[in-house]
Amino acid sequence: MRDVCPAADAGAGTPPEATDPRVSEAEQRLFTLAIAPCLTPSTRAVEIGPGDGRWTARLAPLVRELVAIDVSAEMLDRARARIAGAGMTNVSFLLGTGRDLAGVTTESVDLVFGYDVLGQVTLPDTLEYLAEIGRVLQDGGISLLQHDLSDVMPALDRLEHGGASSARQYHGRDALARMYDRFGLRIESIVLDGCAALVLARKPADSVVPRLEQALRMAATARDERALDEAVTSTMAVASDLQLRITSLAKALRESAPGADRIDVIQRVRRLVRG
Repeated sequence: MRDVCPAADAGAGTPPEATDPRVSEAEQRLFTLAIAPCLTPSTRAVEIGPGDGRWTARLAPLVRELVAIDVSAEMLDRARARIAGAGMTNVSFLLGTGRDLAGVTTESVDLVFGYDVLGQVTLPDTLEYLAEIGRVLQDGGISLLQHDLSDVMPALDRLEHGGASSARQYHGRDALARMYDRFGLRIESIVLDGCAALVLARKPADSVVPRLEQALRMAATARDERALDEAVTSTMAVASDLQLRITSLAKALRESAPGADRIDVIQRVRRLVRG
């Protein structure tokens, strides 16, 4: 599997809670190998469902700022106390759900993280979460979300022998790819641990698809004429952006040399309209 995250900051060190006994060895390894390399001192991050803050305390020392959002005020209080006790000052807390990240500005964050959250919400809610994540991520931003997979043997074993709660939501990898695509997010890697999967997806900067999907979502959820007008205006703005970018790429195509140079331009055109 190819590395799709920037190299970890050499001076970042080990987060103070990296040896928390309540965190399994597998989760510690996951953080070190798959999560920490995606964090930099300039990263602006959102964590959905921090619970008591066990992941929050790991993320915070490696990023510039972190917003932790949870549906439970009690859990937010516990996470807040944990972070304050560790002397961290770059974390803010919001009461809410991933379905409506109203406190987070559109296209304002570099990374959205959520672990053991989407396995506990329904499919319609999962779609709402992904829509909001697509909205708040800036171009090139990434999401790191844990899902439960249905198309791996450990999942079938758990379900067959009654080891998995019927409330948990399982998805196949093809279904996940279609869901992420719907909101302009491109899955770049999946790290497996049994039936748990850490999915890394990126909001591509070289595509108009994320903004088009956001505009279409605005249209789908419009409940009055004003909201629909805003959706149509956003859709037309995407069309204008597409025309400008296609014109630029067409010029580059005309000036390209046969072979690798021309293929590179062709691939840029494809990414622009395919996401």
